[in-house]
Amino acid sequence: MKTQLEEIRKAAAAALEDAESAQQIEEARIKYLGKKGELTAILKQMGKLSAEERPIIGQLANEIRADIEARLPKRALKSRRMNLKKDFWAKK
Repeated sequence: MKTQLEEIRKAAAAALEDAESAQQIEEARIKYLGKKGELTAILKQMGKLSAEERPIIGQLANEIRADIEARLPKRALKSRRMNLKKDFWAKK
């Protein structure tokens, strides 16, 4: 499960980095953090873990969620700046 969580972290970071529009950012957010998202699916499986594993996996999952959420505003802001620049130069 740790491996799956780390793969989600890497994939989400790559998806957000490659996103070129607000819509793509939102799609990535839904894919990883949404109600039926990949991270949510992992969290639903935590009940199957042993009592020793649950806090470790839970902490890692929370760190990954926080990491993805922290990237969202930064990436959205960067996307908005890029679009503003495109609009500015398109008008000239």
